[in-house]
Amino acid sequence: MDFYKQYPSGLRLVAKQQDFFYTVSLGVFVDVGCVKEQKSYNGYSHLIEHLVFKGTAKRTCLQISEELDDIGANINAYTAKDTTCFYTKSASDDLEKCIDILSDMYFNASVPQDELEREKGVVTEEIKMCKDTPDDVCQDLISSALFADQSLGQTILGSVTNIKKASRERILSFKNKYYVPAATVIAVCGKFDIDELDALVQKYFESNCDKNAPLPDAERQFVYRSEFRHVFKRIEQSHLQLAWGGYSLKAPERAANNMLASILGGGMSSRLNQSVRERHGLAYSVYAYPSYYKNCGTFEIYAGLSPENNIKVCRLIQEEIVRLLNDGITERELERARIQAINALYMNVESNMTLMRLYGRSMLKLDEMFDLDADAESYKNVTAEDINAVARSVFSQEHASAYVGPQIDGFDAVAQLKI
Repeated sequence: MDFYKQYPSGLRLVAKQQDFFYTVSLGVFVDVGCVKEQKSYNGYSHLIEHLVFKGTAKRTCLQISEELDDIGANINAYTAKDTTCFYTKSASDDLEKCIDILSDMYFNASVPQDELEREKGVVTEEIKMCKDTPDDVCQDLISSALFADQSLGQTILGSVTNIKKASRERILSFKNKYYVPAATVIAVCGKFDIDELDALVQKYFESNCDKNAPLPDAERQFVYRSEFRHVFKRIEQSHLQLAWGGYSLKAPERAANNMLASILGGGMSSRLNQSVRERHGLAYSVYAYPSYYKNCGTFEIYAGLSPENNIKVCRLIQEEIVRLLNDGITERELERARIQAINALYMNVESNMTLMRLYGRSMLKLDEMFDLDADAESYKNVTAEDINAVARSVFSQEHASAYVGPQIDGFDAVAQLKI
């Protein structure tokens, strides 16, 4: 059974009751990430995600951990480009304790100065770790190449300089601006009583909400660029990435776009995998995938390979895209991609944690309930011509590109690729 409620403050609750589970997953979604950040405070969303765990007026950092460990519950959080989420998974009987703790963290994070300084060190180490991970560097570069100086081109983690300079006052000011009820969704999936859940959300969240808090700035419109970014590293592999402007979360072409990514660079039978890996043995990892945001999206191709094969692999990628554009997809590819997409949906909803994230993101970004049946139906209705049309739309644009690897001749082959 699905449940939705919007409270007077603007806070939204979305829930999926599943009595066949013994557990319940709870998420608090906030509409903030680097997409809302200016360059001077890029990284604050992620830093705040860390800091809310560091104590409140009621609980120390240790007490938060101990209270959840005492009931065997899991707690974690993540920051994406456009979303921050705090979540728990627990036995159904312990849902109130989890709501109590997450609400305390959301409203009452005290950000003590000593904890702030320690966590700056932790986040700085995380940034350095990512810079030592070539595929992470490549992902950050391709975002910068596609969106340039726009906020989506920034990293989620921000810069070491921004983190080190962040003051407690600026951090709390940023949090108070974006952690407001109208920009927050609570999502719950698993075993619970709907009336009890409603009462708990009113007790721990709605009663503490500022009903006059202004809604933060709307998400910006973005322009796609076709720039090339590279970082030279003394590593064994080179990492190549291409990106085109794609479709937004609201686009009716999403299902066809997902199926295009599957056919071109999804599973073992995909065109890129069969060409680059199976027939030519030039890469262990090569794949295509879309990303979706409120007002835009991306379509990306990634490959990790030996540097001496850069030009060969770029040529193969080019050939596969051109062949797809010229000949279109086959009926067998269409049916395979359809079955893969629908079955992946069904596999995902067997986890109440995954389902909670689907419900939370759909409500936060689209202001609508996640509908499994409607999603499955959207794939059933896709035709070969729908996918071919999406391919023509995506690949008619100039692409952005990124390279991470040794400084060698041909390192920029990914930028020279022409469709």
